Amino acid sequence: MLKGGEGLKRVLFSLMTLAAVLSIAGAGSFAYFIDTENSPDNTFSAGTCGPVKIDIKPGSFPNCINPHSRGVIPVAILTTADFDARDVDVDTVRFGPRGAWAVEWDFGDVDSDGDLDMILYFRTQDTGIRAGDTKAELVLTVDGWQIGDSDSVRTVPPWDEGDPEGNEVELLEPAPEPEE
Repeated sequence: MLKGGEGLKRVLFSLMTLAAVLSIAGAGSFAYFIDTENSPDNTFSAGTCGPVKIDIKPGSFPNCINPHSRGVIPVAILTTADFDARDVDVDTVRFGPRGAWAVEWDFGDVDSDGDLDMILYFRTQDTGIRAGDTKAELVLTVDGWQIGDSDSVRTVPPWDEGDPEGNEVELLEPAPEPEE
C-alpha cells in the first residue's frame, strides 16, 4: 500500500508524461508528407494537412479537367489567417500525380477576401491526371516542411468543338502596354 499521497503523485506523473507524449506527437503530425514511388510513371501522393488551402480552377465547380488537353490548369494557393501565399517559393510547388512544375504564376484575390492569393498554371499533360480521377493534390515546401492540400476534380472526355463547361485555359501572352 502507498503512503501519504504517493499514489496521487504517481497518477499525476503518469498523466503529465502522457500529455507530453501526445503534444509531441500532435506537433509532429501538423505537417506530413507521404511519398510513394510507382515506376514507370514516377508518381507520388501527398497527405492533406494545414495550413495551406488550394482551389483548382478558381471560380468554377465542378473542376472539369480533360486529361488529354494541351492547355494549362490554374490552381490557387489561398492566403488565410495562418498562411500567406506570397511567401511560397514557386520552385518547391508540385501538382498532380506526376508532380508537375508550374509554367507560370501570378497573384490575385481569387476568393474575394481582400488577400492576395498565388495562382499557378500547370500543363495538363504534365500533371498525370487521368480519366476517372476525383481529386488532385498540390505539395510545396515552407520552412523545410512539405505541406499540401487537395481539391476535387471531374475528368471529362475531349471535345472536338471546345468545352462548353470551360475546360482548361490556354496560356496567353500578356497584352502589350499602351504607348503614350
